[in-house]
Amino acid sequence: MKQFLIAVLLALTLTHGSFAEDGANRVSQYIQNIKTKISHDFHEFVNKPELKEHAESFVEDKQVELEPLAVKIQAQLQDMEEQLKPLTESVKENVNPLIASLQQKMESILQMLEEHANPSGR
Repeated sequence: MKQFLIAVLLALTLTHGSFAEDGANRVSQYIQNIKTKISHDFHEFVNKPELKEHAESFVEDKQVELEPLAVKIQAQLQDMEEQLKPLTESVKENVNPLIASLQQKMESILQMLEEHANPSGR
């Protein structure tokens, strides 16, 4: 009787294993079918002539709509540049002497450091 129960249990285990493997294969195949369908539908949707025409029309409409704004912004940038030109010239005039003075001081500091580093050079 024990041997019979063991044989039945073994048979059930084997059939359950084959069902589980078959189920896994089915799920895998189902997922693959879904991926294929999504890919196909996406390519079909993207390649529709109506979508391309709609996208081109949208881009053209926005370009026409934004062109005056771009011209206006460009004009404002030119105005700002002209307003800032005197300011930048003034800054250059004030900063250049400061930079030259700083450079001279740095050179004298470096010369002094060299003299202290090489006392035999005196």
